[in-house]
Amino acid sequence: MATNQQKVAVIGASSMVGSRFCELQNDFKLIKADLDGKISVDITNNNSVKTFFQQHQFSTVILFSAYTDVDEAEKQRGDKHGIVWEINVKGTKNVVDACRHSKRKLLLISTDFVFDGQNGPYPETEAFNQDEKKISWYGLTKKISEDEATTIDDYIILRITYPYRSKFKYKKDFVRSILEKYEQNNLYPLFFDQLTTPTFIDDLAPAIQTLLKTDNKGIYHLASLKSCSPYVFAKQLLKKFGKNPKKLTNASLAEILKRENSTPRPLIGGLKVEKLPKLGFMPTSWENGIEIILAQKKGELI
Repeated sequence: MATNQQKVAVIGASSMVGSRFCELQNDFKLIKADLDGKISVDITNNNSVKTFFQQHQFSTVILFSAYTDVDEAEKQRGDKHGIVWEINVKGTKNVVDACRHSKRKLLLISTDFVFDGQNGPYPETEAFNQDEKKISWYGLTKKISEDEATTIDDYIILRITYPYRSKFKYKKDFVRSILEKYEQNNLYPLFFDQLTTPTFIDDLAPAIQTLLKTDNKGIYHLASLKSCSPYVFAKQLLKKFGKNPKKLTNASLAEILKRENSTPRPLIGGLKVEKLPKLGFMPTSWENGIEIILAQKKGELI
């Protein structure tokens, strides 16, 4: 059972998702590590990972670090010497090997991009009988990273999709990109025919605390229980933030995916969340997520 003194290592503690987990969690003593952090670890360097595990005592390591730029990753498709493979596959393998050797638990953050996005939202039990031609290189490397994680006994894979939060100055998520582009009068069309289940990043801390309080293992999903298109999400976002949703235009992802050399993306994607509610945690719906980040922007909530 977890206690307030349980030590948990966080690799990727300054990332957009990882940093919010660190800000909001209140159950564990964290060992926060990054490539350029006060505690430094380079997951692509096996010796760096070994040293990190030797120098710090913890029961679980959460791996947030990943290469997530889908379009840039696609330029490296098939390259097992590129930085995407180095981080997402080799980096994960190094951490998995260290967990195996030291008998520590791994919680790997993953994505619905591991699926081809033809028949979503996908349950935790979904098999990988997917069309790899319709999966991005980013998604394929994350799928392989999941395969690496399953080679040890004590692992959790926590998939999220289209994560968003209120504030983070180092990287834009799709919510803050929409708001920024609106203010710049440079708002791009949003897909009306894509199905997704956005993940409210603030859910990560309580969800992970729920998973680590008891001896849970396997694959879990964390996302809005309700699906939506990016276009519908953006309309609601602009309306709630007092903007003019009529300025928003739409586009078809299905048509874009027909183009030669387009980056594969889930069309009918998203995640079904079936296991976490049974443990007592109910994810934030995308509608409520918008309400919360608005309150956070106004300073009404932290």
